[in-house]
Amino acid sequence: MAVADVPTPALLVDLDRMERNIASWQAMADRNGVGLRPHIKTHKTPEIAAQQLAAGAIGIASAKPTEAEVFAAAGCDDIAIAYPTVGEDKWARLARIAGAARVTVNVDSDHQARGLSAAAVAAGVTIRVQIEIDTGLHRVGLDPGDPAAIEAFARAIDALPGLELDGVTTHRGKFGERLARMTNAEAGHEEGSILVGLAERLRAAGHPIPNVTAGGSVTGPGVAEVPGVTEVRAGTYVFFDAMQVAAGSARPEDVALSILATVVSARRAGWVTVDAGSKTFSGDRGAVEGSVATGGISECVDLDATVMRTTEEHGMVQLGDGVSVDVGRKVRFMPYHVCTAVNLADRLVGVRVGVVETVWPIRARGTTR
Repeated sequence: MAVADVPTPALLVDLDRMERNIASWQAMADRNGVGLRPHIKTHKTPEIAAQQLAAGAIGIASAKPTEAEVFAAAGCDDIAIAYPTVGEDKWARLARIAGAARVTVNVDSDHQARGLSAAAVAAGVTIRVQIEIDTGLHRVGLDPGDPAAIEAFARAIDALPGLELDGVTTHRGKFGERLARMTNAEAGHEEGSILVGLAERLRAAGHPIPNVTAGGSVTGPGVAEVPGVTEVRAGTYVFFDAMQVAAGSARPEDVALSILATVVSARRAGWVTVDAGSKTFSGDRGAVEGSVATGGISECVDLDATVMRTTEEHGMVQLGDGVSVDVGRKVRFMPYHVCTAVNLADRLVGVRVGVVETVWPIRARGTTR
């Protein structure tokens, strides 16, 4: 099938670009002697994870035990839960996965650690845990400025059966005025250095701390350059998106996923409506600490046009000067935040040179925590 015949709305994956992104990031990690652990929250598709693992990734990361179950069933045997999991049902799920795969979980409280310990003991397995550090995003994690509290937490973990302290971890991104003044590399160097310093203090106190993991698609390459970092986690790099382009971590020609839509109305001068709305684009504009991108919701990659407003099934597109588009034309848009757009779709359409090569169901889409 030609791309022009694909029913819309649809998420198209440029396979050549995606494969280049996978190869480029793996080469970056290999060059720096660190492990690369892709976060599958971006694609939620085992077939893509298989390509990342075949390229050399050391395992995968997910946010949810139910996501992890999908990938474990597909053969992934080294899974990190990059989220402070809470709840007996979730701890039991992770313990079941740990019966057949290496499982590592981010923790930042005694409550989480005790729950994981009880589940691990009940299942007769070992679950590895990494101490989550808050390096500036202020979502979760212990304060790096309080090493005594971090060391006390490490001692508490060491005393719990069924758990093994595997290291320290963080995800910071590059939000806020101070970080915005840094280059991506500088922000990554600082992020990695904070964790390496904490790891060294913990080792001096008698904790092995085999792994130091950090990064993301913006800061990952900088983090990887810090001596002592063992692992970089990142997800969006597999597709990239407009947010990554704006952050300077990707070029427009690196973005591997686009949203294909059909013009369904052209009744107003300078505007058209497409058959993709908030249920396709998601509308996520990356709000963190009041920092929200300005402008439209999604830029067209085929012509000068921007989705400015959406309702559930309608995308209202403002055309550039002199641009005219007829009803029935199919056009492609670059998502602002690709992860949230993928989470709304049922399948990814893989294309190469304008022809559909494969269709992947997004198997982990819609999973609960």
